[in-house]
Amino acid sequence: MKYSIVMPVYKRSDVIKLSFNSILKQTYKPFELIIVDNNTDIKETGILKDIINSYRKKFIHPVRYIKSFKNSGSQARNIGANMSKGDFVAFLDSDVVLDKDYYEILLNYFSVNKKLIAIQGLDRSLLLDPKANNRFKLLEKLIYLFEDFFETSSLFNRRIGYVSPSLAVAHPNVQIDFEVKSEWISTCAGIFKKYLFNKYEFPNQFITYSNNEYVMFSYNLFKNKEGEMLYTSKAKYKDIQTSSGRINRIQLMYQIETYDLYIFINLFEFNIRNLFVYFKSRIGHLIYYLIRLIFNKNTSIKFYFHSVFSIFYPLINISSIIRNDLSFFEKDFPIK
Repeated sequence: MKYSIVMPVYKRSDVIKLSFNSILKQTYKPFELIIVDNNTDIKETGILKDIINSYRKKFIHPVRYIKSFKNSGSQARNIGANMSKGDFVAFLDSDVVLDKDYYEILLNYFSVNKKLIAIQGLDRSLLLDPKANNRFKLLEKLIYLFEDFFETSSLFNRRIGYVSPSLAVAHPNVQIDFEVKSEWISTCAGIFKKYLFNKYEFPNQFITYSNNEYVMFSYNLFKNKEGEMLYTSKAKYKDIQTSSGRINRIQLMYQIETYDLYIFINLFEFNIRNLFVYFKSRIGHLIYYLIRLIFNKNTSIKFYFHSVFSIFYPLINISSIIRNDLSFFEKDFPIK
C-alpha cells in the first residue's frame, strides 16, 4: 500500500526537523513526502527550503516541494492531496512527532477492513489529561466540568468519536486501549483514502490557521455514509503545540466564531436541540475569553471589547455565511 504524506508548513522552521526525523524512523516508509509551503514571508520560505534540501538525501522516497500562494491550511491540504500519487493521503502537521510504527499500525487496518476510509491514532498529549486522573486538582476539575457543560472543547470518555453541534469532538477514555468508530478524523496525523478527494475537499475559503476544517471534511464523509472511520489508541503521536505559525489571539477569536458558524450551518440541521447546543457553546466561549483576559495582567481594554464582539461578528455577517461567502473575513483580517 502506497501512502503520501502531505504537510502544510507555515513558520515552523523551529520544530519541523523533529517531524522530519520521526518520518525518517517510520517502520513503514511513505511513497512520497509533499511539503506545501504556506509561508508569505520570503525569508521563512528560504529557511524551509534549506531544511528540506538538508533532508533530501536522508529520505529514501521523493520529497516534493510545492509553493502555495495563499496562507491557507485548507487550501494547502487540497493542493497536496490532489497532487499526491499514493493510494492513501496521510496528513501531518509540521509540529507533530510520530511513534516509529505509527503508519505501519494504521495502514494494517485498511488491509483487514475494506470498508475503512479513514483512521487516526492517539495524541500522547491527551494521556496527560487530568480529567482521566482521579487525583487532579480542584481547579482543573472545574475547568473540565465547564468544558463538558458548554461543550467548548473536547468531550472525553465517550463511547464513540462523535461530533457535537457545538463542534466539540469526542474522545474515548484515553487511559485504556480503545478502538472506536468515529465521526471525525483529525488532519493532525490522520490517514484518508486518496479517491475521496475526487469528490470532497477542505473549505477553500478558510485562511491562515484554518480552524476546524478537519471537522467539516471528515464529518461530511460520515454524514454521506462514505465508509467507516476509526479512532484507535494503538498508534500514537505527539503534538508539540508550538506557538510558532499561529495567529494572534484577537484574530483567532474571530476566526473560531466565524468558521464554526459556517461549519454548523453547512453540517447540521436547524432544529431546537442543535441550535441550543451550538449557542450554549458560544456562551461558554465568551465566559472562557473573559476569564482568560481577567487573569492576564497585561491585557488592555480592547481585548475585552473584542472578546464580546467576536461572538456577534459572524451573526452580523450571517447572510454572507449562508451564501457560503467568507470574503468579509479575509477583508477584515487580511493575510499577512
